[in-house]
Amino acid sequence: MSDNAKILDKIKKCLALSASSNEHEAEAALRQARKLMEAHGITDLDIQAAEAEECRAKAGAKSNPANWETMLAAKVGEAFGCRVIFSNGYFWDEKGEWCFIGCGAAPEVAHYAFTVLHRQAKRSREEHIKAKLKRCKVATKTRRADLFSEGWVRSVVGTIAAFSGNDQRAAAIDAYMAKHHPNLSNLKPRNRNDGRKLRDHEYDDYDAGSRSGRNAQLNHGIGGTASPLALE
Repeated sequence: MSDNAKILDKIKKCLALSASSNEHEAEAALRQARKLMEAHGITDLDIQAAEAEECRAKAGAKSNPANWETMLAAKVGEAFGCRVIFSNGYFWDEKGEWCFIGCGAAPEVAHYAFTVLHRQAKRSREEHIKAKLKRCKVATKTRRADLFSEGWVRSVVGTIAAFSGNDQRAAAIDAYMAKHHPNLSNLKPRNRNDGRKLRDHEYDDYDAGSRSGRNAQLNHGIGGTASPLALE
């Protein structure tokens, strides 16, 4: 535990004691908490933000994730009461990251759920390309594979909901966002099929993804209100 974390822990214990029914004990505890806060430059926002934390998962793109992947991150975040932001990769060959921000074990479990489902989604996508799309041009292959992946994600929502145990502490998450991520812009995912009138065989790609997504699995083996996704 860092020195700052130890100080925050002491302050939180003092603040907890300040709720004591013993008037003198409560007053002394509150006075001690304020003294520590002033000595170390710690604000009320810092105390509240300390209840939340973040966990990051590798994305499939550097700066402009596909619509299906964005949908998956959003659904996972919603299921576990986490805020979700996308952080661009810093170097030309570095992938971006999905950041899940929540309280308790929620960010870690959201990271696990996203990573497992993202891996399964990519594997199913590759199998569909080999089976149905390998004769298509590259751009057409990618666009139709996106339809498959979107169908897959839509189908897997029930699996995510069944796995989740949503413990939302919105105030702490709000404070964490204000302290650590104050300047965010809206994320615009890449939708290669936006505005197109789909043909029958393209609807078939979506349906195939939906059927495949029903086989997605999450295993229980590790120990909010949904918000719009943001870009860091």
